[in-house]
This record gives sequence, structure tokens and C-alpha cells, in this order.
Amino acid sequence: MMSKPTEKMVSISQVDLENLTKALEEFNKTSKSWEQAYSLLQETISELNRELELKNRELATTSEYLSNLLESISDGVIAVDLDEKINRFNRSASIISGYEPSEVLGKYFSEVFNRSFSIEECNQNTYQLRSKRGRLIPIAERNSHITDSHGNIIGQVKIFQDLSEILELRAHIQHKERLALIGEMSATIAHEIRNPLGGIRGFASFLAQDLAENDPRQRFVKKIMQGIQTLEHIINDLLEYARPIEIKPETRPLCELIRASLEFLSYDKKNITILVECSPEIKSKFDFIRMKQVLTNIIVNSIQSITNQGEIKIKGEVENNYIRIVIKDNGCGIKPETLPKIFSPFFSTKEKGTGLGLALCAKIIEAHGGQINAESIVGEGTTITIWLPA
Repeated sequence: MMSKPTEKMVSISQVDLENLTKALEEFNKTSKSWEQAYSLLQETISELNRELELKNRELATTSEYLSNLLESISDGVIAVDLDEKINRFNRSASIISGYEPSEVLGKYFSEVFNRSFSIEECNQNTYQLRSKRGRLIPIAERNSHITDSHGNIIGQVKIFQDLSEILELRAHIQHKERLALIGEMSATIAHEIRNPLGGIRGFASFLAQDLAENDPRQRFVKKIMQGIQTLEHIINDLLEYARPIEIKPETRPLCELIRASLEFLSYDKKNITILVECSPEIKSKFDFIRMKQVLTNIIVNSIQSITNQGEIKIKGEVENNYIRIVIKDNGCGIKPETLPKIFSPFFSTKEKGTGLGLALCAKIIEAHGGQINAESIVGEGTTITIWLPA
């Protein structure tokens, strides 16, 4: 018979049991300590997350405020990095240059504007910036470095103003001053010429009386009298232009003014058609006689610009707080280099013109607080636009 295997009994001493118990208690204490530390860490992380979220909101609010502030500045602002790549382009810069931010951001400044970011070699106050359409815009610019918190240069910023309107206004004022001097000089010359001209007229009259009616020399006397009349007409225009314009405004229908301006015009009605579009309800306050003089002068110029057959359109309408009168013809037109000069005194494209007609028209309209403008294309015609306060 086979004997059963004997079972080995393992006994734990009292000391080992106590040590194990102590170890378990120590482990429990450590676990609780870890749990407390983990809970505290979770609370700290939650607090940090709340603070971070608050800081992010504050940062977003500050960033939005600064962005809105930058976009609200009337000056153009362009920022570039160290490679002169554009990374900021505010609304005013977009308005002045014609570029949208999406068209320039990330591109080199020189690639967009065809010049370096800074022009240090130029000592003048006025610079130029090429617009999207290719026009050189006069600007006043100031450039500064952009630095980080440690003082390291990380880019540059350009702040600039569009000087176009200022320069135009300055040129307009200078032009007005020149016209005032011309007016004073014209008045002096006119008075100096008028006296001897009267003597010439008198002597010519005596000469005509001394000669028989069939005397061939009467023809020369008539030429002298015609020349005197021409000079007197020029002198009257000079004096008219030189003296201040006094207007006597009265409320009248605009269509009545246009109709009166056409009333005594002499032209070939078979070849030239004049079309008028104006509501009888449109009324304004103006000097009827003076404005009739203006419209008549402009319409006569339109008639003279048409060599064969043509058409003149006259339109009166209300535009915002202004009465607008448009006189458009399909005549020979005006050359581009001549167009800016047509309202200047003593400038005329006509062989026998004095150059005071349109200048006087512009002065009358300005006395009404209005404006006059001319647009023309050679071979297609001219459009004269007049604005009068409603």
C-alpha cells in the first residue's frame, strides 16, 4: 500500500503579524495622504483653469479693444516683421491705398507698394505710396521699431496720412490768390485803357462826319469803330470779373431759368437739337439774371463745339441738398491738358475769345455757394455740371 503525502504546515509568528499590520496601516495612511494630495491638486488645477479662462477672456477683450482702437484710427497703420512682410494693415490703410487686408497680409512691403518700407535717403516731409490703381498718393509718414518685453526689435510700424486733400486745398487757395491779383491788375488796366479808347471813338466819329458817305475811307472808319466795340466788350468783361459779385437771390422754378437761357439763342435748329429734362416743381433761390448769364454762356459754348449735326441735353434735378444742372453735348470735346484751365481767366481756345466767359461763370456760381465741374472726351463731347444749394 502507498502512503499519503504529508501536509506541510506554515505558521506566522506574532511578530511578523504585527509588522504586516503596521505595514498595512502605513499603506492606508499613505494612500489617504495621496488621495488628499490628489484632491488638493485637482482643486488647484480647477482654480488655475478658472484663472486661465478669466485671463483668456481678459486677453481676448483687451485684444479686441486694441484691434478696434487700431481700426478706428484715421491714420493708416502698416506693420511688418524683420523681413518686411506685412502682418498688420488697418482699415484706414486699406481706404488710402485701395488694398484689402487679405491682398497684402503675408506679402513683402516692396512687392505690394514698389518701394522699401523706409526711405531714409529722402529728407522731405512728403512721401509717396502707390495705390492699387497705380496712383502715387502723397503721404506724411512716421516709422518706428516694434520691440518685445526684452527690448529686442521684432518688426517695424508705419503710421501715415493721406495729404491729397490738403495739397489740393493749398493749390486751390494759391489759385484763388493768383486770380485775386489778376482781378486787381485787370481793373487797373481796364480803367487805363477806357479813357484813351473814348478819345479814339471821338476822333473816329469826327473822321466819319468829315468823309463823304461814298468815300472808300469810310470802310476804314467802320473797322476802327468795330475794333473799339471789341475792346470795350473786353474791358467790360475785365471790370465785371474784377469787381465782387453781388447776387440778388429769389426763389424761382429751375425750368423757368433754363427756358429763359434758351429763349434768344441763335443756332441752326435743323442740325442741333436741344433736349430739356426738368420738373416744374424744382425750385431754388438764386440770382435769376446772373444764373441766366451762366447757362447762356455754357450753352453757347456747347453750340459752338458742334460742327455739323449734334445734340445738347440739359437736365435739372435735386441731389441731396443741392440743385444739379447738367449740360451735355456731343461736340468736339476738350483736350485733357486743356480741361483744367477752362475756368481760369484769360484762357481761351477760341481765336477771338477773351477767356473770361467761363471764369466769370465760375465766379458767379461760387458767389451762390455752388460748384461747377467739367468732364470731356475729345471727339465725344463735354459735360458741364453745376451744383447750387437747394
